[in-house]
Amino acid sequence: MRILHASDLHLGKTLHERGLLEDQARMLECLLEAIATERPAALLLAGDIYDRGVPPPEAIGLFDSFLNRAASLDPELAIVVVPGNHDSASRLSFGAGLLRRAGVHFRTRAEEAAEPVMVEREGEALAVFALPYLNPGSLRRSAPRPPAATGSAAAAPEPEFDFGTAEEAAPLRSQAELFEEALRRVTPRLVRGAHNVLLAHCFAAGCSSSESERAFVGAAELVDAAAFDPFDYAALGHLHRPQAAGRKGRYPGSPLAYAFSEGEAGDRGFLLVDLASGGFEARLLPAKPLRRLRRVTGSFAELSAPGALPEARGDYVEARLTDELPVLDPADALRANFPHLLSVRQAAFEIKAAGTGGAGAEAGPRSAETGAAAAAADFEAFHLELRGEPPDPETRALFTELLAEAERAAL
Repeated sequence: MRILHASDLHLGKTLHERGLLEDQARMLECLLEAIATERPAALLLAGDIYDRGVPPPEAIGLFDSFLNRAASLDPELAIVVVPGNHDSASRLSFGAGLLRRAGVHFRTRAEEAAEPVMVEREGEALAVFALPYLNPGSLRRSAPRPPAATGSAAAAPEPEFDFGTAEEAAPLRSQAELFEEALRRVTPRLVRGAHNVLLAHCFAAGCSSSESERAFVGAAELVDAAAFDPFDYAALGHLHRPQAAGRKGRYPGSPLAYAFSEGEAGDRGFLLVDLASGGFEARLLPAKPLRRLRRVTGSFAELSAPGALPEARGDYVEARLTDELPVLDPADALRANFPHLLSVRQAAFEIKAAGTGGAGAEAGPRSAETGAAAAAADFEAFHLELRGEPPDPETRALFTELLAEAERAAL
């Protein structure tokens, strides 16, 4: 059984105020080409279809056109979609009942996860358990049923958990708790004889995030990758870097780079997954971007020289100027070589590590101290940066007095 796994499309996203719909249209063309060439039984979209809860109309139209064309390429193709943390689940679910008749399944409610989307192709069965991004309070802990009445040996055994939402149970808040509760409901429903696949949008512990992702704070937002083990494959979304999550989980990453730090990190695209009784094989199908994200570094004279770096002319560019003195309004001159220039960073404006004195030096590690000691260390570094020498004892004593006054006022 073959499936195609994609995630984190982020349709409607802008980068440095530049709209990316043209680039995203090209990315979806690559996905359509993969559907036509590889003929998967199912396309699994693991969340963050849009970049925000109220996407621009152009992004909605782009996704609508994609779904229509994908369905026309293969009328038997099953498309299963879950919302991510960037999506509005209620908006994404509009028309879900009607679309289901056309083989497009939007699963936007956590309660639906225990009912798999069943796909059959050439005598094989696929059961997709589609779990949307779990917002705090979207599930309550399952309440154990009361013990069954004794005296009837023929009575059907009661399930261990009540799959309803008990009103008296407190809502779950952390991703770890929510995911545990969701899988408590899902795993008893695994289909014998079928390839059981989990489709989910989450942050698996042990995996690496990227600059363009929305940050989460604390281990409570992490999901144990061992939770995917009962499934034959876990099609994951949320992390923008292609990577494995335990034995069964895989992230395809975002098909486009959405930060300059991600632009030269290797190929991006979609995962083609072949499921077999002994496991699965997943390989990345690269999506050729319309324009790559590229950083160019050098002095203003070097980067603005006629014909400099012709290989970057068609790319989105961030220029990093190494000049020790600031350059006034460099963007217009740089655009002669880089028409798609999005960002200019100047070393002359960047904070240098205390005591380095060289323009463009990278900031050193912050002190591990906290409270007054950390504030004093920051002041020392600031004074050294500003004046080129540490503060004298009188200035240091004045700062200590002002800091103590500020701390008393904050109480």
